[in-house]
Amino acid sequence: MVLDSLGTAHGYGIMGELKNRVGGGWKPSPGAIYPALLALVERGYVETADEDGTRVYSLTAAGRVEVRASSVVGRWASLSAKATSSEQRVTVGSLLDVFAAQNELRRRLPSIAQREAIESILERASTEIEGTLSQGESDG
Repeated sequence: MVLDSLGTAHGYGIMGELKNRVGGGWKPSPGAIYPALLALVERGYVETADEDGTRVYSLTAAGRVEVRASSVVGRWASLSAKATSSEQRVTVGSLLDVFAAQNELRRRLPSIAQREAIESILERASTEIEGTLSQGESDG
């Protein structure tokens, strides 16, 4: 767990450490981190304190026991190893985003018939992409 190595940290510090641990490929949001921290506080694994007007979080004794007893450490090690591997990891969504951002066709306004033809092309492309992904590749 991040707090196990950081000791005491504020929410944005935790988000930064998580981003670093996965190689910058994922940027955690406050909407994901703060509810998780609240749940950990409610379970007694994390405690909060006020340091110079900033809420900081740290593991409780029960939280440290839980970290040691869980497989979270192994999962983080695996995720960190994937993030630092030489293979660049990207999602299909990020590939589509790059395609859309770099393709000048996106600015054109098709007619209704052209739109229907383009939608058909995109559906076929989706089917081909799904076929490519199912050929021995996994999500992780």
